[in-house]
Amino acid sequence: MEYIGNRISIKRNENGLSIVIISLKEKVKNVLLTIYLVVWSLSGIIVFSQFLVIPDRNTKLAIFVWLAFWAYFEFKIFRAYMWRKFGVEKIKLRNNQFQYKRDRAGKGKVTSYDFDYIKDIRYIEPKENSFFENINNSYWVIAGEKLAFDYNGKVIKFGIQLEEKDAQALLKLVKKEIK
Repeated sequence: MEYIGNRISIKRNENGLSIVIISLKEKVKNVLLTIYLVVWSLSGIIVFSQFLVIPDRNTKLAIFVWLAFWAYFEFKIFRAYMWRKFGVEKIKLRNNQFQYKRDRAGKGKVTSYDFDYIKDIRYIEPKENSFFENINNSYWVIAGEKLAFDYNGKVIKFGIQLEEKDAQALLKLVKKEIK
């Protein structure tokens, strides 16, 4: 087994190459994310309990709209929590295919890409002072991919929140295997 940095492990066998990228984990931020999830969940439960007892239609409508937003963000927070706790990116390069899976506690979908249609494998340069770049690199979201390639007119991204040197080393390895 080979390693690139602290988060990427590589295993070679007769079938090809397997790469596992574990999610970025920071103990203090994990505790904060857990507290955020619990408090957000409790606030939704409290508001929902009031929704059931309020007789005024306009107030009920306002609470219903708030609960819709609450449910959306509850889902997003829970996904981020599960990703930080159990998330890994799995890449397999074999049988002339690039297979990619975002695995959260054993769940996720494998997507296969034929080597013949993969074009322009590259490192995604960070944009200086970009609001969306800062959001994507924050600990609270599942985004900030550092590598990408073009596949039949689509951009496929992977390597969530990797450090630049690790992403460059992984890029070099993947390019070598695909050619």
